[in-house]
Amino acid sequence: MHILHHHLRFSPAPCIPRNVTTDDQCEFNAGSVSWGPSDGAETYVAIATGLDGHTHQCLTNITSCTWNDLHCGEVYTVVVQSKEGNCTSLPSNGSVIHMEPCVPQNLAATVSCDMNVVSLSWDGSNGRNVYVVSAEAGNQTVELTTEVPIAHFSDFDCGQKYSFTVTPHNMLCSGNSSTPASIETRPCPLAGISTMQDCLSGIVMVTWQTSNGSDYYTATMQTETGVSGMCMSESNECSVPSLSCGYNFSVSVTASNTQCNITSTQSTSLQSVPCGATNVSAVMDCANSTALVSWSASRGAVQYSVMARSSHSNVSCQTSDHSCSLENIPCGRGYTVQVVAMNDNCSSVPSQPLLLNSAPCPPQNVSAEVSCLSNGMTISWDAVKEGDSFMVSAMADDGVTSGSCDTANTVCSISNVTCGNTYTLEVTSVRGACRSQRGQGHSVLTAPCQPQGIRGHLDCVTNSAWISWDAAPGADSYTVLAVGGWDYQANCTTSSNTTCEVKDLACGKLYNFSVTAKNGKCDSRPSVTLNLQTALCTLSSITAAPLCHNASILVSWNLMDGDGGNTVYTVTAEASDHTHLSCNNTGTSCYLTGARCDLHYTVIVAASSDQCSSLRSPPSRISMEPCPPRNLVVNATCEDNSAQVSWSASPVAETYHVVAEGGDGHVHTYNTTSTNCTISELHCDQQYTVFVSGSHGNCSSEASRNATLNTGPCQPDGLSVTFQCNNQSAVLSWTPRDNAVHYSGCAQAGSGDMLCCYSTDPTCTIQALDCGTVYNFSVQASDGTWNSSFSEPVQSGAAPCPPDAVDVQPLPMEMEIQVMHFSWTQIPCRDNEYNLKLTGRLLGDGEAQFELSSYWTRVTYFEIPLPCGSSFSATVESRNAAGTSVPSGPLNDTTAPCPPSGVVYSGNSSFARVVWNASVLATTYTVYDNSVTPKARLCSSEGLSCSLSNIASSNLVITATNAAGESQTTTITTSGRNFCVFVNVSVVRMRYGKRQT
Repeated sequence: MHILHHHLRFSPAPCIPRNVTTDDQCEFNAGSVSWGPSDGAETYVAIATGLDGHTHQCLTNITSCTWNDLHCGEVYTVVVQSKEGNCTSLPSNGSVIHMEPCVPQNLAATVSCDMNVVSLSWDGSNGRNVYVVSAEAGNQTVELTTEVPIAHFSDFDCGQKYSFTVTPHNMLCSGNSSTPASIETRPCPLAGISTMQDCLSGIVMVTWQTSNGSDYYTATMQTETGVSGMCMSESNECSVPSLSCGYNFSVSVTASNTQCNITSTQSTSLQSVPCGATNVSAVMDCANSTALVSWSASRGAVQYSVMARSSHSNVSCQTSDHSCSLENIPCGRGYTVQVVAMNDNCSSVPSQPLLLNSAPCPPQNVSAEVSCLSNGMTISWDAVKEGDSFMVSAMADDGVTSGSCDTANTVCSISNVTCGNTYTLEVTSVRGACRSQRGQGHSVLTAPCQPQGIRGHLDCVTNSAWISWDAAPGADSYTVLAVGGWDYQANCTTSSNTTCEVKDLACGKLYNFSVTAKNGKCDSRPSVTLNLQTALCTLSSITAAPLCHNASILVSWNLMDGDGGNTVYTVTAEASDHTHLSCNNTGTSCYLTGARCDLHYTVIVAASSDQCSSLRSPPSRISMEPCPPRNLVVNATCEDNSAQVSWSASPVAETYHVVAEGGDGHVHTYNTTSTNCTISELHCDQQYTVFVSGSHGNCSSEASRNATLNTGPCQPDGLSVTFQCNNQSAVLSWTPRDNAVHYSGCAQAGSGDMLCCYSTDPTCTIQALDCGTVYNFSVQASDGTWNSSFSEPVQSGAAPCPPDAVDVQPLPMEMEIQVMHFSWTQIPCRDNEYNLKLTGRLLGDGEAQFELSSYWTRVTYFEIPLPCGSSFSATVESRNAAGTSVPSGPLNDTTAPCPPSGVVYSGNSSFARVVWNASVLATTYTVYDNSVTPKARLCSSEGLSCSLSNIASSNLVITATNAAGESQTTTITTSGRNFCVFVNVSVVRMRYGKRQT
């Protein structure tokens, strides 16, 4: 048996890889693994197995491997196997790769508007993850952690836009945040809702405060009955047109965005425009000039206004009821009546117009013409265009007699009116059933009735007849007519009495007396006649003469033919007051004693005891002297030194003589026929005695009682005015006046403005004058009752004060001339000008004096050049339209001195001495080294010499100095010879800009 021996070679399997290590944790899609080399391995295969079993293989011949396609969110277990040929080792121990969590996708945010909760969801990641959700709005960030792909946020701020991101985390790794998702929270609650209604158009404007987070707003108006209106807006207001009238609306506003609609918790109410009134009617009450307007109720109305308009006037009334009375409607007008319904805020459109005619106006200019003979009257009036006809009534004041007429014309007649009555006429206009108000009654007086009961008797002393009668109704006056044949007539008239004396009847005549009553319209028919026979006057005429101031009358006559001197003649005088005087004598004259002033007398002489017998003379009429005038009144007029004098009238005086006698002997007289006069040109400050006497014919009365008249004080004189510029006042003084108790001093400007002062002494001060104004000063005296006229004016101005302070600033000396800059304080007065004046001396020489003056200027400074070594005194005056001030207080100063003269240098460079002559006004002298800039001071002295040592320069100068400055330099000659400087000074006089040498 053959045994075949085959030699088989077995290769051992490669070893299992060791030290397997995974790297690159928490990457998005990459992972790597490394291991130690394995004996016998040609290649390696690395296998990464995910949680769901999917694998990723990597074949390599090195000891590491990298993947770039791993899945996010996975946890991979990685094993490595060695390969040689067809042999593969067992897997190595596993190592883990943790991948980065996947970025959350498809974030979706929603809002629960009612709960105010915001929810966010997303697609979950592989593996077990924890999610950090971040919400940002402005500076606010809110985070929460969840293991599920949904998150809920509560209590977010309203009206905010939040941005959400989700970041995943697992046990080892943190992932990238998601793409942000955003959402708006619900709008914030609304506030400040208000409405404004345009009552004419019915448009309602709703406004509110804007709400954060709102895209648009909706305003809703709702009634309880379901009537509604709405408007939308993206701003804070919108308008709701054409709301139904008369409703009470509740107004709310809803804020909306893409997520939520939030309605305001606050609401406001609105009353829409009330509905217009309907079924309007009007009834005119002509008797009371009123109209009752009524209508149907209007929805939403709480009150109504009724307006009646015409082209001339309007009448209105208001009420909460459904009718209203228009009062006091003027007559004769056509009105358009409309009713407006109102609530607390709006008025409706007016109702349809309704025409209303008021009552016709009563006729005007009613007049009546009385027919005095026919007892009728004709009444007329102006036409009234609104009247169809007219009714006239005439009512007598006795209340019984009346008349009337009805006519379409403007005139009518009423007959058979009774005499002596006053009729009240009333005319009314009629239009349809409406009568006008009664017009103002027009009174008319009919003719007076014929006088009745005439009676009378003769007065044989005065040869007059006394006639009486019964009063006639309607009479204002009466006239008695006496007719004695063709040649003799007499009459008398009385206004209210029913007795009248008919004077100056002829002797021996039969007179027929009749009485006629009169009023403003008519004369009555004459009464029945009364016949009276006057006695014959067989004695010749007599002479009667009053004996002035003797209370008697001398009566003389001629004896009757054949009288042997035994006949007793009786003289009788009847006075105007119906008293009598008598005397008798057998001769041809006698005296009537006891006659009184202010009386007229009628005198007759009878040869029989029967005064009415034919043995009597014709009457003679005389007047006694006037009595002294009574009730004398004197009133002074101060303005023109005159007086008004008045007194009671005398019944017999024909003229009056007025006398005023002054205490200074001045007498003023005045003659007049009146009972008053004006006495002028009386002397001031005098006491006058005033009296009056009356005259009749050649008789004058005794003087009246004296009246005293004190004239006003005389105007003051000697007025002087002193103006105080420091306080803008003026002191007035004057010569005192007797009887003056106080004075008024006044200053009047050209504009009419006046300032015054008051004093009991002859001086006073007027304050607050206007600087720069010219015044007229005057003074007035008063005795406590009357004021004198103002004194002659003294014109003076409120001139300014001089400046308080004058200052000077010297400028540097040039060419031995120094410019002095003068300045002063401003005067608080308008339109001021200033003048600077200088007086001084040159080089201290009393013979070399100067006077300089600036021109008048408005600025407060002036520059004047002066020679060196000048002393001066400066003053400033100010002026304006009111005057020029006194000079200011003087400013005494000097210019800088002139350069030193007579300078002598002696010595050498080691030691030298300089001497010089004095410069006028110099206080210090200084020697300088002029070879350097600035020049160096070598020595200074108040005397006239100076010592120098170690002199390095030959260029030396010297100056003189005082408070005003330093002179120009004088060169010092160092050659040993005396060097003298001569200064020629000219005297300068300058005034108003002109130079004189």
